Amino acid sequence: MFNHYFNYSQILRAIGNDLEMRDLKTIEIQNREDRYIVRCGYQSPPAVTPLVLEYSLDDIAELDLRGEENRSPASQPVDFCKLSQMLRTVGGYLDQKKATLLRISNNESPGKDMIFRFEYETSEGERVTEDRTQAELYDIGVHLYKQRGRLTRLVANSGRWWR
Repeated sequence: MFNHYFNYSQILRAIGNDLEMRDLKTIEIQNREDRYIVRCGYQSPPAVTPLVLEYSLDDIAELDLRGEENRSPASQPVDFCKLSQMLRTVGGYLDQKKATLLRISNNESPGKDMIFRFEYETSEGERVTEDRTQAELYDIGVHLYKQRGRLTRLVANSGRWWR
């Protein structure tokens, strides 16, 4: 078993990368304490989700390690419209709120614009459901990316290594 601490940004990016590799587009992810259950499908949402995948924390550690080996250099532009980046953005958003992820779905879009619905529990125990469009997640992702860049420069300037 891997002994590794993950935040939601890392967990959801690793799952998203695996889903992209499998060419899956429709998702519903449920957090079940130490497992993530993903109902997914090959068609764009809204669509049926005939496939069920399960990820343990060990699976996520392995996917994260594999993803780290395949990541492009930092100078490459980030595609915030990719599923992995959208999920990473939701994860980063939840990490900032110190919230507990309950569920994410992109399969509940009422119109033609894809909506990501995510449910979480705040540190005070309140259950919250938010709907975000791809455009809203794109903006949040860019904001989080810029914050990571500032943090990386701060730590690098202090003489410590940060990834």
